[in-house]
Formats: sequence, structure tokens, C-alpha cells
Amino acid sequence: MRKTLKVLFYSALILFVGVPAAFALFVAAMAMFGIAIGIGSAILGLVLTVLKFALMVVLPLALLVWVVKRLLAPERTY
Repeated sequence: MRKTLKVLFYSALILFVGVPAAFALFVAAMAMFGIAIGIGSAILGLVLTVLKFALMVVLPLALLVWVVKRLLAPERTY
């Protein structure tokens, strides 16, 4: 009888305290994981935006500089 009560008490303790605590820890861990993924995605988006802007501005300017240098250079200097 005493052993049965002990098992029943531990089962109730696990069911009514352990399961909700584990669920709360799981929810907190998923929230932190979501925050980390969100911040990482935001940083990646900013990096890609900067790269895209650099390619849209710097690449045509570099091409123009190269063409002007080729046009203004003396004959056969390469």
C-alpha cells in the first residue's frame, strides 16, 4: 500500500509538474530559436541588399572607367 501511494504520488508529480515545466521550457527554447533565426535572416537580408546595391552602382561605374581608360589610352598599351 505504501509503495503504491509513493508511485501514485510520483506519477502525479511528474504529470502535473514535470510535463507543464517541460512544455514551458520547450516553448521558451522554440522562442529563442525563432528569435535567433529571425535576427540571422535580417542580417543576411541586409548583406544581400548591400551586395545588390554595390553591384548595381559599382559595377557599371567600373565598366565606364575601364571603357574610358581604353578609349583614352595610347595605341596598343596592354
